[in-house]
Amino acid sequence: MNDGHPADGKEKKFSSLFKRFGRGKRDEDVTEEIMDMVNESHEQGVLEENEAEMIGNIFEFGEKQASDVMTHRNNIVALDNDITVKEAFDRVMEENYSRYPVYDGDIDNITGVLHIRDLLKIYVEESNQSRKLGEVGKEILFQPYCIPETRNISPLFRQMQSDKIHMAIVVDEYGQTAGIITMEDILEEIVGNILDEYDDEEEQIVTDADGSYIIEGQADLEDVEARLGIEFECEDIDTLSGFMIYKLGKIPDDGESFEVEYNGYIFKTLEVRNRMILKVKVEKENREGHIDG
Repeated sequence: MNDGHPADGKEKKFSSLFKRFGRGKRDEDVTEEIMDMVNESHEQGVLEENEAEMIGNIFEFGEKQASDVMTHRNNIVALDNDITVKEAFDRVMEENYSRYPVYDGDIDNITGVLHIRDLLKIYVEESNQSRKLGEVGKEILFQPYCIPETRNISPLFRQMQSDKIHMAIVVDEYGQTAGIITMEDILEEIVGNILDEYDDEEEQIVTDADGSYIIEGQADLEDVEARLGIEFECEDIDTLSGFMIYKLGKIPDDGESFEVEYNGYIFKTLEVRNRMILKVKVEKENREGHIDG
């Protein structure tokens, strides 16, 4: 009888493979041997595919530079400090990020990094909504952390982790913005497609047992329209969260619950955290005289 945990057998098998190493070998030779063993362990069923992939990513991790991992400047979602707080709010409600670079004039002159939480704190005061983002910058922007394209991501990760930096601005040899890099970007270099697999599995629109829908706040309105068979007649709003806030007329407080009746459906907030609508329950109206379809 084997009373050990199933993982114990896997650990013993894998450990035995490492005993093949001799001392005094070059790093390149050791790395190659380890990867050979990882592949062999995967073929033998000792390691799952995602475990083998992660180990491979770890060995490649130390060889990569910021330029290999960054989001290229052409794909950066950034805010001009000449727009109003209201315009900035409308923009971030259309996106799916928590932090945004803010620039003065063009993307090569990034003045700070904005967290959506800090923007909301300013936005709730109606008198702030017409102010320029540049005016309130000192109150809500983080100082930009700039690094060269050639920075190795291994020490960069340790530095960002130590200093609690979530986004770095990558600059080229001429001092121009080449891209941005986040902690998530670096972590994904280790876990690879594993995060993507979980992201795909977590559907934004789920049918509940009672026939209602549980929908993520960041779900695209077009996807919600397709699932519910209705049309949202509101311009410049792309997410369900944006629609709910538009109907409420203000940013909800943490834990606040409210309902919106629209096009034969009732939309009810299930989760509001950091003043962001994370989950909404949607169900058909069931009133006397109401005809479905």
